[in-house]
Amino acid sequence: MKKTLFIIALALVISSFKLIGEPNPLLGKWESKTVYKEGPLTIMLLFRADGTYDGFANKKTFVNGTYHVDKDTIFIADPICNSKYNGKYKLTLYGEKDSVRFDVITDSCKARVQGANGFTFKRVK
Repeated sequence: MKKTLFIIALALVISSFKLIGEPNPLLGKWESKTVYKEGPLTIMLLFRADGTYDGFANKKTFVNGTYHVDKDTIFIADPICNSKYNGKYKLTLYGEKDSVRFDVITDSCKARVQGANGFTFKRVK
C-alpha cells in the first residue's frame, strides 16, 4: 500500500513539473490574412517573453498590451478598452503548434472580441 501511494505521489510530482516547465507556445510572430471592407488585411501579432505584445494591421501598429498564458488559456489586456482588464480566451493549437485559434471565454470588451474571437493565426518563421 505504501509503495502504491509513493508511486502515485511521485507521478503527480513529475506531471506537475512538466506543466510548470512548459514553454510559452505563443512566443514569436503570428499572422492572419483576410479581406475586409477596404480590401486585403494582414494582422500580425508579436508575443514577447516579457509578457508584452504588439498588434499590426497591414504593417502599422494598432495595439499593444500585456498577456499571460496558463495552459490553453490566454489572458490579454490592452488600452482598446481598459489596460487593467484581462480578457480570457481559449487557445487551440494545431499541427506542429504552427497555427492557433482564439475563442472568447470571457471578455466584456466588444472591440477586442470582434477582433480576436474565432480568428486563426499562422506562425511566421
